[in-house]
Amino acid sequence: MPVNIPESVFTKYYDVVDSTFDIFGVTCQLVYIEKVEEISNTFDNIPSNRSINSHRRDTNIYKRENKVIKEVEKLEDIKIKVYWDSKSWVKVGGDIVIPDNSIQTIFFATDLDKIMRAKQLIVHKGIKDKKEMRFKKFGEPFPMGLRQDRYFGCFWERD
Repeated sequence: MPVNIPESVFTKYYDVVDSTFDIFGVTCQLVYIEKVEEISNTFDNIPSNRSINSHRRDTNIYKRENKVIKEVEKLEDIKIKVYWDSKSWVKVGGDIVIPDNSIQTIFFATDLDKIMRAKQLIVHKGIKDKKEMRFKKFGEPFPMGLRQDRYFGCFWERD
């Protein structure tokens, strides 16, 4: 015999969980990389790399033919819930090995595209001037909650 759960139960659940973002959520910043192309035919001081993959080195500026390409960070604010202690993490299943100093975040499904495009996450914008903590994604975001269509979680490791 199937059990029919009234829609009002799901509505109340979503109202309660949504309110936890206002109570426990912190404003963080997503870091995107924009590539700005500067055309220069004049003398430049970018060191020449004798490698086929010189553009893959961890510099924010590189040169291809006569074009200088510079990577610029773009920041966007997002309100998410951050869990620092692994005991508070939502269990995903199995024994997941996560590096030390990692965090788990929970966010709305509407922000999934932003999280997927982001290169890094700066946690807690309010204390950024005292200590900036940058993290990079550790694995793919995963759906969570009832019906698994409104909230997502993601693990982040210290960058």
